[in-house]
Amino acid sequence: MGNIDVFEKIFSSQSDRGNYTPSKGYLSYFYSYIGIDHEDSYNLEIFNIKNKMGSKNDIVLFDETIPNPSDFDMINYFKGRLKLYKSSVEDLDIDIIKSSDINYKIKKAFDIFLGDKELEFSNDRVKENFIIKIMSWIKTYINLIDIDKNEAAKIIFYGDIKKHEVYFLIILYLAGFDILYLNPNNKGSYITDKDKEKYNINLKESNISQEEVSFKERVSLGEVVDRTSIRKAMTIGAQASKRISEELLNDAGFIKPWQLQNRKIKSLLLSSTIDEISIYWKQPLKLRSGFTFDNESVVIPVFFSKINGIYNDTKQYLSFVNEIKDSEDVFFISFNEDINVLSKEFTREAFNLSFLINKDGILDKKSILSDVSYSISTLNINQKTTVLEKIEEVIVNDMFIETLSKEDIIKGLYTVLNMNKKFVHMINNFDYALVNPKLVIYMESSFVFSKEASFLMLLLSKIGFDIIILSPSGENCIENVINNSLVDIHRLDKMVYEYRLESSDDTIPILKKIFGKRSGFKWQ
Repeated sequence: MGNIDVFEKIFSSQSDRGNYTPSKGYLSYFYSYIGIDHEDSYNLEIFNIKNKMGSKNDIVLFDETIPNPSDFDMINYFKGRLKLYKSSVEDLDIDIIKSSDINYKIKKAFDIFLGDKELEFSNDRVKENFIIKIMSWIKTYINLIDIDKNEAAKIIFYGDIKKHEVYFLIILYLAGFDILYLNPNNKGSYITDKDKEKYNINLKESNISQEEVSFKERVSLGEVVDRTSIRKAMTIGAQASKRISEELLNDAGFIKPWQLQNRKIKSLLLSSTIDEISIYWKQPLKLRSGFTFDNESVVIPVFFSKINGIYNDTKQYLSFVNEIKDSEDVFFISFNEDINVLSKEFTREAFNLSFLINKDGILDKKSILSDVSYSISTLNINQKTTVLEKIEEVIVNDMFIETLSKEDIIKGLYTVLNMNKKFVHMINNFDYALVNPKLVIYMESSFVFSKEASFLMLLLSKIGFDIIILSPSGENCIENVINNSLVDIHRLDKMVYEYRLESSDDTIPILKKIFGKRSGFKWQ
């Protein structure tokens, strides 16, 4: 975990986490915090948790052992439904929680967990009793909280914990809940090293407290800290923030140029309005919602938007188009299916790239990095490595409507390695805190993007490019290739076929008409 504190992390928003993927939604956290870094700051955070519980109904706290279920009507209901159980809870018609979406995720989580722990159950009766117990706990304690589809509900367990309680937390975690396990004394913990590795449970270990203090007592102690100035110095994460500030910020409080370049990029797709695109288009990334960084990574909020149709007022539409074109960070393309404007055209010899990709979609990076024939070869090692890692992400993640074939993967890899030099220059000039590079594609006619063109766009989005597709006709060009959750679709007043931008000359300032633009892209 490094210097990122568990309290700060577990209560961070999805936009700040940087682990959001449009195809799968948010990814939940499971943090196990054993011991205490600093007594006052720890108590203050416990006090803050209690306050959050008073203002939000998406947190469940367990600060003592969970009693065995005693509602016999509930127990009999689950027992009756489990009579049809063979090997899958997901297949059962069973209501554990009121939200149908979460109910489905919980049933799937049971199947994953039971498959992992099959050998722990001596017989079917033991397994059935376990399932009934966990379902009853979920029905009793989790069913009434508010669950936001955009944010994970949180389960907090404080103190000693039993094995079935750990399993209860793991199942909820697999179903999409944030889990925070706090144990200052490190007694009675059944979270094994095997479970930590298998379920990606993050562990932070600090000084073990010898004194047993209840959650309620810590709330009272934290309230005292909250009323004093000590919180300004002791709040969790303050020291890390101070060190990062000293390292990265100048005297005026601005991020120093090129200070984030050694961090890994995590792109975050922005869901926006047309107005928000206009507002943030030319602004530095550090001013966008969701931009954040730590010692290891920088989260870059990006637009990947398709704008269908035009405004009833054509001057308004042309003004918007010129607005997003008018920047030295923009590569504007009037696209007519000619791949050469994006990358070199694929040749049969390029199938030799198949030897550089294994069956799991992992690249032979060493061979690619040493080959100077690719257009990306002039980037530095960190930049090239980032590109290759993002290629792997595009390959292995579920981004395309149709599963990529081996030929699709080879063509996608070739297209990225041989991308237009303009893209390479934009990557090389990209300071992660400032205005990011942008690709604007104007659809001259109606057609469906090739998989390799879509592959390149996904790659550019993952390394921090804003991408706008302008489609006056509104026909499906990207929607039939990649999963629609990966692109933000906007629909304007009317769809117009074979629309041309030549009339936009009327909106171009006279000096720009005479002298042109020095940015390198052409005006239509």
